[in-house]
Amino acid sequence: MTREHPNKPFARYADDAIVHCKTEKEAQSFMDSLETRLKNVKLELNREKSSIVYCQDSNRKEKQPKVKFTFLGFDFKPRSAVNRRGNKFTSFLPGASLKAKGRMMSAIGSWRLGRLTSCSIAELSKKFNPILRGWMNYYGKFDISALSHVFQHFDRALTRCLRRKFKNLWKHKTLSYELLSQIRKNNPSLFVHWQRIQLKAQDFNCAVRPNFTNLLMTKREHLATHYFVNLTFTEFYYL
Repeated sequence: MTREHPNKPFARYADDAIVHCKTEKEAQSFMDSLETRLKNVKLELNREKSSIVYCQDSNRKEKQPKVKFTFLGFDFKPRSAVNRRGNKFTSFLPGASLKAKGRMMSAIGSWRLGRLTSCSIAELSKKFNPILRGWMNYYGKFDISALSHVFQHFDRALTRCLRRKFKNLWKHKTLSYELLSQIRKNNPSLFVHWQRIQLKAQDFNCAVRPNFTNLLMTKREHLATHYFVNLTFTEFYYL
C-alpha cells in the first residue's frame, strides 16, 4: 500500500481491511489490482465478503446499492446527527453493530440476574459494572446511542431481579421500574450507563459525532472519501 497506493488511507486488522477511495472507478480499479497482487503471493480475495461501499450522507446523496459495512464490531452507515447549531443532518458514522449488540444482550441473558436475589444492588454493581464499562468504552466511543437497547435490556433484567426479591412486586412491573428508577436517582454511580446516558426514547434521536482520527482517518480524509473498499482475505492456498 505504501509503495503502490500512498494516497489511499487504509486500516487492517487480521484478515479484514478498509481502504479509502475518492471515486467508484478508483475503488473498482484498486480491487482488481489487489486481487492480481494477492494471487501472485498465493493469497485470495474473498469476493463474497469484500465490497465497495458508498459513504452516503447529507452531502453525498447518490443512490448506491451498498451504503453500509461492518468493521471491528462497528456498523458504518448513514446515521442521524445534530450539529452545534442544533440542526439535524445525515452523516456516515460508526456505531455498535447488530451482531455485537446481539452478543452483548445474549451475555446479559446468560447472567440470569433474575435468580441472583441473594445479592444486593451494590454486589450486582461490583460484579457486572466492569463488563458494562468495557462495552461502553469500546462500542460507545463513537455513537453511545447505539447501545441504548443493550442497557435497556440490562435494566429490564434488574427489574426481574427486584420482582423476585420483593414478592409484593411480583405482579407489578410498573412498580418494579419505579423502584429501579428511584435506586438509580439515589445512586447514579452504581452502573456506568446510569451516569452516561438516559435510557429514554427521546434521548436517542441524535448521534454523537466521532473523532475519526482514532479509528480510521482524519477529518480531512473523511471529507475527501466517497467510497470505502471493505476487504476480507482467505487463508493461504497452494497453486
